[in-house]
Amino acid sequence: MDLIIRQLQTMNIEYVTAVVSEGGVMVDQLFFHDPDGYMIEICNCQNLPILPLSGPASCPVAKSSTPNKNMPNCGKMCSEGKMCREVEALMMDNLVVGMMDLYF
Repeated sequence: MDLIIRQLQTMNIEYVTAVVSEGGVMVDQLFFHDPDGYMIEICNCQNLPILPLSGPASCPVAKSSTPNKNMPNCGKMCSEGKMCREVEALMMDNLVVGMMDLYF
């Protein structure tokens, strides 16, 4: 989020930040307008837990009994000692900043 804020400041784009508590989980929000006047919201919603629906209809696909070795476990450490979730958040920040360079 800090990377996006710095990019907005260098581009002299006004923005507003907010912190929302959802079920005890803190979510940072950032709001700004694109050149067409549409409001853009960026948040770290990956902090919110995913809650499955209850009952037998919660997942129509049967869970595989053999683990997929190509998919890393979210609890595993990635390179440089960072958690996969931290790396994912950094990648998303970089993607948003790259997209801002295209649109502004």
